[in-house]
Amino acid sequence: MARRTREEAEQTRQLLLDTAEKVFWEQGVAATSLTDIAAAAGLTRGAIYWHFANKLDLFNALCDRIVPALEIIDGILLDTHYNPAARLWRHVHAMFDLLYHDQRMRRICAIHHIGCEQVGEMAPLLLEQLSWTQEKEAQLTRVLEEAGQQGLLRPGVVPTLAAIGLHSLYGGLCHSWMIAIENDTIHRHLSAMLSPYFVGVFQDDCWLQGAAPAA
Repeated sequence: MARRTREEAEQTRQLLLDTAEKVFWEQGVAATSLTDIAAAAGLTRGAIYWHFANKLDLFNALCDRIVPALEIIDGILLDTHYNPAARLWRHVHAMFDLLYHDQRMRRICAIHHIGCEQVGEMAPLLLEQLSWTQEKEAQLTRVLEEAGQQGLLRPGVVPTLAAIGLHSLYGGLCHSWMIAIENDTIHRHLSAMLSPYFVGVFQDDCWLQGAAPAA
């Protein structure tokens, strides 16, 4: 009986997250109350508070749903079968492929990018976003530093600055796509949009060279 109760509780939690994703997507986060989500799920407001402390807690749990997929994508940056430049190229293409093919990933990213005002009860998200940005830029910096050690960077390229630029390019393309979600131009022409930046940062098309030779 206890096991069944735990399973039912988890089913309710997942239903609330599914419903929050749908309602946040349709209405935006600020315009959506917990009562709205409970009603759309056919549950009471108390059911939400059984699982989530507040709307921010619910929103964070919703975002946590895509973390495993993002961790897989980030694993590409650690794949030493490819040179650092190729890893960065493969990483961003894998990310946009995931966004294109995975509706949940696309919706949650769109909610986060354009459907959520980071003020009021959602204000803590601003600090979380800053921390996440710093973490991602540090991740890119490490790969670019490795590229520099291998002689793959153009003269004068500073890894920390290149990482900020590259992360901003990723974010800008993602944002442009999110505000016109049915337009697949960015997905179809991603390589052409990324190439000028990679040409300016790396030597000799090294990001297209594929797997590194065996040691």
